[in-house]
Amino acid sequence: MLVAVTERTREIGIRMAVGATEEDVRRQFLIEAIVIGLLGGTIGIAFGIVSSLAVAHMLGWPILISLYAVVVSTLFALAIGTFFGFYPAKRASQLNPIEALRYE
Repeated sequence: MLVAVTERTREIGIRMAVGATEEDVRRQFLIEAIVIGLLGGTIGIAFGIVSSLAVAHMLGWPILISLYAVVVSTLFALAIGTFFGFYPAKRASQLNPIEALRYE
């Protein structure tokens, strides 16, 4: 997310120049980080379930997929997205619009 903020400095400057508040920019990047974290968590959970079912089928083992484990891993992905998205979101919201527009 920190790289995304750096790459999108001009976009942030334009948004702030047309009236977006610091809270708007902070919310945008935090939501993006959370969505990316949840998307990655969902892909990981799906991959884990599919691979577990495949291995269990090939080896003839019984399998039990715990709903508790799926919920905990989803919450963990949410926490990771929030934790690692907070600083870049704060940094993006504190950019000076004029300097952000000049950024190349």
